[in-house]
Amino acid sequence: MAYPAPVWRATRERIKNLLAEGGSAELSSNPSLRELALIPRENVTMHLPARIGDYTDFYCSREHATNVGIMFRGKENALQPNWLHLPVGYHGRASSVYVSGTPVVRPRGQLQKDKDDPSQGSEYGACKLLDFEVEMAFFLGGPPNPPGKTISMCEAEDRIFGLVLMNDWSARDIQKWEYVPLGPFGSKNFGTSISPWIVPLDALVPFKCPTSAGTQSDPEPLEYLRDPDYGSYDISISCAVKGANMKDPGVVCKTNMSNLYWNIKQQLVHHSVTGCNMRPGDLLATGTISGQSECSFGSMLELSWRGAREVKLGATEEVRKFLKDGDTVIMAGHAETADGVRVGFGEVQGTVLPAGSFVEAHGLEVPTDLPLKRKVPEQRFFNLKLYNYWRSSCSWRVRLALAAKGIPYQYVAVNLLQKKQQDPEFGTKNSMLQVPTLEFEDSTTGRTSTLSQSMAIIEFLEEAFPSRKQLFPDDPGLRATVRQMAEVVNSGIQPLQNLGTADRLSQIDSSYDTKKFASISISFGLESLEALAIGAGASAHKFMAGTGEVTVADIYLLPQLYNARRFDVDLEKHCPTLLNVEVGLKALAWAHAADPSNQPDCPEASAGL
Repeated sequence: MAYPAPVWRATRERIKNLLAEGGSAELSSNPSLRELALIPRENVTMHLPARIGDYTDFYCSREHATNVGIMFRGKENALQPNWLHLPVGYHGRASSVYVSGTPVVRPRGQLQKDKDDPSQGSEYGACKLLDFEVEMAFFLGGPPNPPGKTISMCEAEDRIFGLVLMNDWSARDIQKWEYVPLGPFGSKNFGTSISPWIVPLDALVPFKCPTSAGTQSDPEPLEYLRDPDYGSYDISISCAVKGANMKDPGVVCKTNMSNLYWNIKQQLVHHSVTGCNMRPGDLLATGTISGQSECSFGSMLELSWRGAREVKLGATEEVRKFLKDGDTVIMAGHAETADGVRVGFGEVQGTVLPAGSFVEAHGLEVPTDLPLKRKVPEQRFFNLKLYNYWRSSCSWRVRLALAAKGIPYQYVAVNLLQKKQQDPEFGTKNSMLQVPTLEFEDSTTGRTSTLSQSMAIIEFLEEAFPSRKQLFPDDPGLRATVRQMAEVVNSGIQPLQNLGTADRLSQIDSSYDTKKFASISISFGLESLEALAIGAGASAHKFMAGTGEVTVADIYLLPQLYNARRFDVDLEKHCPTLLNVEVGLKALAWAHAADPSNQPDCPEASAGL
């Protein structure tokens, strides 16, 4: 990113040539090289794409600025006098820019005590009007300009490395009290989410388009801001909200990057006009992007018109004015030409945690000075293959452990409904004819080994990869407690709900209600686990152990609650604390990656849904 633009372009062309059909055969004809170079996405933990030195947020959608102005100043004074003369912006907080999947804690701060009478002063409390903002952002690249050197319009594109999706979370009530006279502060510094994939600017050339304004003639910008190629990019952006109890997210708005009055080149040029030194890794954002129609408004502030109306979450019965705890906000973007050439931006998503929660450090390196329980070379065990089934709760546990530890593995699907576990070839790997089965190579012995039973596999991963995330606490008492919780599921519930038990019961008595039997067994077991969780002080941000650290108890909890729903167990009645823990766990990016719906053999995934 710090290299000049010609290096980016040459690198991109080289990668295209290696991957394109009919391109270089260096990679396609070399299986061993291909295995090293190409890593399945499900085996990768996404991090921030760059170390962000500085972050600036602009306010460049005329439609959005007009909507907000009408709400607070009336139609006649919607835009401030300076708005059509320069890209308005403010300096944000780089340390709280998070990669997609990182949960966001509802902020606390000062709130105006009487919404209609500021003279009454303020009170301290949790934000009540939490909002999202649909934005695009771009990373700067190239060598930094020295202090005093400006970036001209003709130089701007060579300093824009690429674009990402952004959700710039906003605490509207905190902002209302604090923003005069210097603008937002605490209302914007608690969290900004971006997608992990940077789309190079060169990839977006086919999608250049006019802005919604068309031209800038009334008034015409000052000379340094005039763009002879004035326009934006035809990038469609959608935003959906998934409540804690919703099965699927509901789309609340669809907008487009063409709805910018000041484009990204103008934003960069204006940022540097004072001689500000711009460095590689700096992040600049467009501000909320809204269109003219209500369905294209890019924030709940506009969609609910300052809370005056309810917003339906897609086709569901759920409604919102602002965001609730447990809501997951999912933004997605893509550009597509008339002949079907498509460039995707992926997603940026984050889940709202209750005020006072703490977010587990995500994507940080493990300190090298931590005492290791056992010296095992990290490179000893390799080429891990997990034979599993997308909906198998035992398989899900192992996927969660692998994801939590960031251990790469090959996914091998075994269709239980088609009885593929009974194939003779699979029987040589697992004589119990069950999933999960983990196969791996040992560089010390040169042998290929297999393990079955989820607890045995997870304990192996804990000892074989000791510097990865720890799932069994060091403290003997706490370690025994989380093992006990896991065994309530593993030994007390799981055997009574699985397909094998149902098949055997049906063989004894074909009229036996196996689903009811499983439901009763699950309910009893979850009530026991609920009592243990309450005793440990479990919650959404403290997890099952009550320490704020994910343990093996959490690994066993998520799949079990999923199964309980399949058997129509009343979870609110039997285990409300466990549901609270589930909210915190589902906010973790690695847990989302291990979810059944994200596995390649899931029917919905294979259908491209």
